[in-house]
Amino acid sequence: MSGLLYKNFRINRSSLIFALIIQVLCCAVILLVCFFQGGKPFEEEGANTAVFIFSLLYFLGSWLPAMATSEIFRTDEGKTACSFAMSLPAGAKGHVESKYYFILIENIIILFIGFITDTLTFAMTGGTVSMTIFIMFVFCWRMMISSVEIPFMIRFGSQRGMSIKGAVVGIILMLGWLWFLFGDIWFILDSEDPIAAFMEFMQSGDIAFWLSLFPYVSIIMYYLSCRISVKLYRKGAETYEQ
Repeated sequence: MSGLLYKNFRINRSSLIFALIIQVLCCAVILLVCFFQGGKPFEEEGANTAVFIFSLLYFLGSWLPAMATSEIFRTDEGKTACSFAMSLPAGAKGHVESKYYFILIENIIILFIGFITDTLTFAMTGGTVSMTIFIMFVFCWRMMISSVEIPFMIRFGSQRGMSIKGAVVGIILMLGWLWFLFGDIWFILDSEDPIAAFMEFMQSGDIAFWLSLFPYVSIIMYYLSCRISVKLYRKGAETYEQ
């Protein structure tokens, strides 16, 4: 397993470096804003705006690298590569699991960078700005999306897998938009400070409870996804081109 994992790091070194650079740049922008604040605490309205903007920056920095997930699988698409992978002692199981471990490690590194940034931001703003919950949410969200897209990439190839992911994300966004239109959250737009109202809503008891379940759900989904992908690998290999 360690050899396969090392192989993934060697082959996908460029995409990993790209992911880390993007994440570090976005986090650096967040820290620069806090630096120019002069180490002074934000007022309540300014703190809500800062958390909202910083969260968007972190989301951008962590989501762009996720779009390169297909490259991790594209390098091994081909009957020759699949036959070689299945001939190894670890077999298809080890080959697929090494991909999952690689993606997990990449996400954990990005999560760690986010927590360091959040700790520094919290200290530089006098404890008025914290993105801990959002950073954890983004990590779990990425794990859940990977859980959905990877089995399709294994079975049908990276290109179709990306299409499936786009469809899933599109459906989720559409459902979220419908909930926003017809749900009981119109008060956010009607309030004098929509950002403050949104932040208060996200910290409410009901939302906080569902967010607390995200880590457990994402772990279970990721594990089950790995088991499914192992079973689908041989069938997927039959559809790959030479």
